[in-house]
Amino acid sequence: MSIAVPADLLPQNRRRSKRVRARVPLCVRFQDDTKRSVSEQTHSVIVNEHGALILLATPVHLQQIIRLENVASEKEVLCRVALVGPTFMGKTQIAVEFIMPMPQFWAVPAKAEPANSAPHNQKSAERVGVLKK
Repeated sequence: MSIAVPADLLPQNRRRSKRVRARVPLCVRFQDDTKRSVSEQTHSVIVNEHGALILLATPVHLQQIIRLENVASEKEVLCRVALVGPTFMGKTQIAVEFIMPMPQFWAVPAKAEPANSAPHNQKSAERVGVLKK
């Protein structure tokens, strides 16, 4: 008899730190292909101790080094572009990884919603019979 391992415990699905949904105002700075300085105001979508998923209108490249400034705390951190995702309405999803881990960069409340949980609407669930009173 074998025991089924939950998908989140498999080595390929493990994360170094917990992802949390958080809209943190950011100023992103980097150099474009022509070595001109670029600055863009944006926000995070998902954050963790090692990086974030952000939205950018300005194109960036995989492995490019960028600087993030948390507008609220005025903290800055160097990052590398780890993934260039899909573009929607002129903004591209960009996954960035901190060059050095900086757990206090985000200052996200302890009760922040995990990134893998869907918003829960109890009344809708009751209407379709998912929840019992």
